[in-house]
Amino acid sequence: MNKTLFSLIRRSGLPIRGKVGLALSGGAARGFAHIGVLKALDEAGIVPDVVAGTSAGSLVGALYCAGLDWKRILHIAKELEWRKLVDLTLPQKGLVKPEGIRELVHQLTGDKKIEDLKIPFRAVAVDLVNGQEVVFSSGSLSEAVRASCSIPGIFVPLESNGRMLVDGGVLNNLPADQTVEMGADFVIGVDLNREAENTGRPPRNVLEVMLRSTMLLMAGTSAAGIAASDLVIQPDLRRFTYHDLSPIDEMVDRGYTAARDALTKAKLPRAYTA
Repeated sequence: MNKTLFSLIRRSGLPIRGKVGLALSGGAARGFAHIGVLKALDEAGIVPDVVAGTSAGSLVGALYCAGLDWKRILHIAKELEWRKLVDLTLPQKGLVKPEGIRELVHQLTGDKKIEDLKIPFRAVAVDLVNGQEVVFSSGSLSEAVRASCSIPGIFVPLESNGRMLVDGGVLNNLPADQTVEMGADFVIGVDLNREAENTGRPPRNVLEVMLRSTMLLMAGTSAAGIAASDLVIQPDLRRFTYHDLSPIDEMVDRGYTAARDALTKAKLPRAYTA
């Protein structure tokens, strides 16, 4: 387990010492902004002790906890042909099959088990059979990310052990509570759905209608995570659609700027290693 410790100022103004949790929200293509947040944390000397992610946040979080730094993740993001990661067939239960996401995580991590990661990690999904949140805290990392990224109606659900698993953002888009359960004393929550209610432009096709509707739902399920976070980072991503995979550098920059400004405003001291 990561031993990084540092003093932080809670809302009460009292310094605390303990574990730092990082919660990464879903946000479809906007998930590239998480890379910029990791860059800002790295520059500030802050290494999270535990990480939890939903959807796009689970993908970035999984790679980070497996030992890939923000530079490596950014390189991968820019080199990949993202549209080739999904099977553009028309199965019954979703428009596309995101098996490429599972294969990507497998290739980059060797399909490590979640319990064997360098940094403790959890991914959140939802079971459509019983309507309950499903938290992956052990087992196949690639399967956990595949389930957590399965936006309902767009990606085919992951069927496993009688469960039909979809994107965790349906119930918990910003899993700050999971970092607390892992022992976090101070939670940094990254919400990518700021101003999700107004994009200023209508959806152009059925795919955009479904994706937009789902993202509005997920923006609502971020509220509990925002309330549970001690420091909230909300990049301004209003000009980026949830399906545009091209402006990677711009989204990374927005994430970096938002995180840097939030950390500076909070006047957090630099991390130190115990």
